[in-house]
Amino acid sequence: MKIAVGAFSIESNSFAHGVTSLDDFKKQIYFVGSAISRECAGPTVELAGAWDVFTKHGVEIVPTLVATSSPRPPVTRDAFEVISSGILSAIPSDVDGVYLSLHGASYCEHDDDPEGTLLEMVREKIGPEKLISISLDLHAYYTKKMLAHADIATAYRTAPHIDLYETGARAAQLLVDALAKKQKPKVYRAEAAMITSAERHDNTKGPFKELIDLCRNAEAKPGALTVSLLATQPWLDVEELGWKVIVTTSSADVDGQTIADEIAREAWNRREQFMETVALSPTQALHEAVTAEGLCAVSDLGDATNGGSPGDSTVLLREALRSRDSGTFILSLADAAGATYAYQTGAGKEITLSLCDGAPGEYNERTTITGVIEKVANKKIQYTHPAAGGSLDDPGPSALIKITTSPLTTYLVLHANPVRVIDPVIYELFDLDVRQFSAVQAKSPNGFKVGFARVTNEYRLANTEGPTSADLFTLTFNKRPKPLFPFERM
Repeated sequence: MKIAVGAFSIESNSFAHGVTSLDDFKKQIYFVGSAISRECAGPTVELAGAWDVFTKHGVEIVPTLVATSSPRPPVTRDAFEVISSGILSAIPSDVDGVYLSLHGASYCEHDDDPEGTLLEMVREKIGPEKLISISLDLHAYYTKKMLAHADIATAYRTAPHIDLYETGARAAQLLVDALAKKQKPKVYRAEAAMITSAERHDNTKGPFKELIDLCRNAEAKPGALTVSLLATQPWLDVEELGWKVIVTTSSADVDGQTIADEIAREAWNRREQFMETVALSPTQALHEAVTAEGLCAVSDLGDATNGGSPGDSTVLLREALRSRDSGTFILSLADAAGATYAYQTGAGKEITLSLCDGAPGEYNERTTITGVIEKVANKKIQYTHPAAGGSLDDPGPSALIKITTSPLTTYLVLHANPVRVIDPVIYELFDLDVRQFSAVQAKSPNGFKVGFARVTNEYRLANTEGPTSADLFTLTFNKRPKPLFPFERM
């Protein structure tokens, strides 16, 4: 049994400025051919899970190309063409099947559905009879093109995401089983015309848990191999935006459509519950965070770098400069020019910087600080969050600055490149113990809870504006379908 293996994984954000280039992938996870290994993307991610299953069953693994990026702005045409052609060219003609680790919510400058395009190209190369299995994030937006070309599709069941390995292993096992039994699985899809902020996508409680439980229960039905709820991430301006349910059955003779329709209907019935929020105004969120007992994480919802925001929001920085609270606050900010200048200036020097380039009133409004550079660094970080699987990221030239113009004792980690602030590692770059602070900034609507759990379980959500705003009405959608809840109350 010979199976080609590859990965193209990025969660894109239509509303974030800038682009994601091939170099951006190469700074993170980018391996070709024989350089690909079980742990090249991390020991706990989908590829590792699939690799272990294939190895256990004696499969001949044909590595193609693995390209994985943190969530970012749209991917350039050149990057996608290099990645897709690299995967395609490495698939041999005598392959029995293909496994791809995808995100399911990527977006290119020239193509709203690059993953669907990639699957279409793979299908054209291997023909209609050979099998394609894919693993997905549960925030995928599973398009008609994906549906047409994947034989097996399964997604995470956890949010915050901690089952990446299990998802990859499941996709691989289903592929191996289907090949061994000479089955031809089929994927069914149902839609719920709704989109919501990711704040309440928590499989441990509330309506989201109820829906995930329905998916698990549905897998007990004869012929239902895997059932996934896709609560599509909302920061995509695409024609097929909306929640999906996908069901993979053992063959076209098994009715997966009824299963998918029933769960989609249950999601729709709970739609208003997902609009309930515990997010606070930025002023109130920071106040409660710095005055809480012990360390408290304050999540900047509008600048969620795990949702593709570029990490350049100055909202909480400006709140800190205005705050009259006692306590200590540490936050991060991506600004290439400012970080490079601070890095070159060096530790021990006083510095005045005007950061970011937004106009007055914008989320990244230009903000001036004065402070002392405590430390500088220029090295990669390694995430400890389960969803990042020990992978590396490159913040570039960075500086730890103690701001001297704020009544609230405020420390700023200024770095050149955006990184996921889903765990404390960007702060630990400077050998800091964040538990010594009153409050620490996170940049995620939900996933940060797992990543920061090793330092605190106390958190507040700051309802800030930005490319990942929880208030979807602040974003300009041009392509989305109509009607779509909550924009149209149906």
